[in-house]
Amino acid sequence: MRELRLALGPDVADNSEHLNRRLRKLREFDWIIPSYKDDRTLPQDTYRLEAKGRRLWLATERKRANAGPKFSQRTRRIVLDRDGHRCKVCGVGAGESYPGEPGSKAKLTIGHRVPQERLRARGAADDIDNWRTECARCNETVRNELPDPEQYDEVTAEIKQLRKADLTLLLNWLRTGERSRSKLDRAYDRARQLSHAEHATLIAYVEKLLGYS
Repeated sequence: MRELRLALGPDVADNSEHLNRRLRKLREFDWIIPSYKDDRTLPQDTYRLEAKGRRLWLATERKRANAGPKFSQRTRRIVLDRDGHRCKVCGVGAGESYPGEPGSKAKLTIGHRVPQERLRARGAADDIDNWRTECARCNETVRNELPDPEQYDEVTAEIKQLRKADLTLLLNWLRTGERSRSKLDRAYDRARQLSHAEHATLIAYVEKLLGYS
């Protein structure tokens, strides 16, 4: 890490998120750079360069890289529909505000449960079971900075401790693929898909129903 900071200069070295973003971009284009989170034989804050990928600092290779394979619109729809159009990390829906941040608007994208570079290092395949809906914020921060996602045995160990009533509720959520939502929740989910002008008109309509005007 120290060598990377020296090589990239103070503008990047003093901004850890900028540095991490550079590393993630390299990994997306075939650079294999495991950290101690991928290989526990490495000391903390250490990376090992195992394979060089495309040289993104060269305009010609950057152009080819940007033209590489991306999620098709069909794949995007399948994953979003499967995940209920909600971030699988924080649970926020498309266009919703983040808690405590009125006016913010969440945008959804497609991410990976286990980062691609980690799968490649293990010789494992990346397929739709590894893809999930993420908001732009979670997609930016989770990639290779977190350990592997939840493991089955660990989840079941916690579930064993639940009461029967909670198990019944959990089973319903698992079967439907989402936490139970009330009529009010569903009405809000639909309302937030309206245009800005329709949203303002709807507010006036609800105020009228309540007798505010």
